Amino acid sequence: MFEFIRKHKETFAIVSGIITAAFFLWNFAAGDITSLFQSSQNCIVKVNGDCIDIMDFRRVAMRTNQQMTPILKQEILNSLIDDDLLYQEAKKEGFTVSDKEVAELISKDPSFQVDGKFSFERYKAVLAEAGYTPKTYESYLKKQLKIQKYTLFMTNPSYVSDIELNAANMINNTSISGKAYIIDPNVVNINYKPTEQEIEDYYNKHKNEFKAISASSVIYWETTDKNKARQIYMALKSGSIPPGFKAFDEKTMSKQFGQVLKALNPQNPVLVGSIGGNIYIFTYQNNKNTTILPLDQVKNQVIQDIIMEKKIMALKDFAKNIYDNLKAKKSVNIKPVAFNNTSLAKLSSMVDIKSSDMVPMLTQKTPAFFGPYVSSNGAAYIILEIDSRSISKAQDQDKTLDQLIGLKANVTMNYLIKYLRAHSKIDINKNLYNNL
Repeated sequence: MFEFIRKHKETFAIVSGIITAAFFLWNFAAGDITSLFQSSQNCIVKVNGDCIDIMDFRRVAMRTNQQMTPILKQEILNSLIDDDLLYQEAKKEGFTVSDKEVAELISKDPSFQVDGKFSFERYKAVLAEAGYTPKTYESYLKKQLKIQKYTLFMTNPSYVSDIELNAANMINNTSISGKAYIIDPNVVNINYKPTEQEIEDYYNKHKNEFKAISASSVIYWETTDKNKARQIYMALKSGSIPPGFKAFDEKTMSKQFGQVLKALNPQNPVLVGSIGGNIYIFTYQNNKNTTILPLDQVKNQVIQDIIMEKKIMALKDFAKNIYDNLKAKKSVNIKPVAFNNTSLAKLSSMVDIKSSDMVPMLTQKTPAFFGPYVSSNGAAYIILEIDSRSISKAQDQDKTLDQLIGLKANVTMNYLIKYLRAHSKIDINKNLYNNL
């Protein structure tokens, strides 16, 4: 679960950088024109009836700047659900955000400034490029500010005792050395051979992933008419190419649409989005350059894909088995990476360490093993072996106090989220989620 205090402590940090090329790209990455007209049909999850659109998921995914993995995908979905639960509670408790607060936040955003001063023309232009209107963007900011106010209200009563402060000083002033065992799907050795029927079923289900495509076959339509855009999209989905398209000119269009072109692939053959009042629909031309390769040509790739899926499913159990073997002083087939004189705070930025493990990491007899933990990028599990510890220069007492209050506030929010989840109706659109 993402840390709520770190995420909501400074609202400006949350919204800074939102209007980026990544936002622009994800306007196209929805791959479904209904997101422009009927976003309720693209709910990746409903939280007590509130729709979280698939576009929201993809924007968060792009901002992580990481390769999508099953672990990261679940983390992003959890983050969106948690935000919505907090927003619902904020509304229920009567928290409000004024237009003045939103305006002040926007005026301080460097994205909307020219020569260090807010420019309304710049503001409109940046939003238009990302497919937003001032109204929709300001609505988003109000939601984030409400979440922040509610989060701070719930965590402000946090306090710290002398015993806790001493323990925190020990954590901050102790450096640890040891080894990290990194366990990703590639190290999972499974003796699995898919059947011919399984291979055929997988191929039929993922045919669009096995196309032979030339980039020169990219075409697009541009219109301001939503009805016409919908008609074009439906025609493409039915397998026909409607008239009025233009060939993608890499020489003149790459600067503005280069990221869109990179995102267009066999898994996302139709990308749709809007810039200002214009709607663009990109696709591959339905000709010999987009034919599906026969199974006999891609069979080895299909087999590898099936085995990788099995590896990912077995990854957590595999990591737990490695941990058990290490604790039992048995040899393992993973070469560890050494780290020296590293603070626990730095380790925590790379590995999702459980709060309950922090003090034992600094007190247990060495060597000591901890994990498996999910890596910060969600791509692997990591087991830590603590070999030695050393006392470093004492940290400022006020800084330690602030950190500890933040940690306790984070624990409070995690308990709150756990309670809200247990008393909420959360419906995940498994079809959309599984196809991400």
